[in-house]
Amino acid sequence: MEIISIYPPYIYSIRYDEEEENEFDRLFCLWNDVSFVESFITTNSEYLANPVWSRVAHPEDAVRQVLREAVDLENLFEVLAENAENGEKPDFDSHFKYLEGEYKYELMYVPMKSYGTERPSLVRMYAIKLRQNTYLITGGGIKLADTIQKSPDLRDHVMPNLKRVRGYLKANGIIDNEDMD
Repeated sequence: MEIISIYPPYIYSIRYDEEEENEFDRLFCLWNDVSFVESFITTNSEYLANPVWSRVAHPEDAVRQVLREAVDLENLFEVLAENAENGEKPDFDSHFKYLEGEYKYELMYVPMKSYGTERPSLVRMYAIKLRQNTYLITGGGIKLADTIQKSPDLRDHVMPNLKRVRGYLKANGIIDNEDMD
């Protein structure tokens, strides 16, 4: 496992040993890959029947939304980095939201989530907050259900990876970005 700088000193990303790319780059590559997004949405189109997705009830609409959100979110991260650097809002702390569930009351290595730019959002990025405006991306994907545990793909890796990265950070005494550089 390796920590990669994305927008230092604010955004970092995990590169898992079994992966060639870090999670930040991997996610944006997938979300911008029309073939991948079409295949994923088509394979899981039954999830679009949920009333929450009434705006994207057709697979083609969902594909277009994921592609838009990928571009918009990547651009937003650039703006948030610049704002954080200048002490302006919105910044990364304004963008990331607490991840409810088993880590709800954690004070250290707090799991967070990032939504895409549309509502309801189809893309999610998960991270661990290390300190003010400092996040370590641990994974993400296209969220098609009301919970991570019910969403295809996310259910298999989001929570295990958060646990795995939190353990890595603890074992290596990494508390904030100064311990990563």
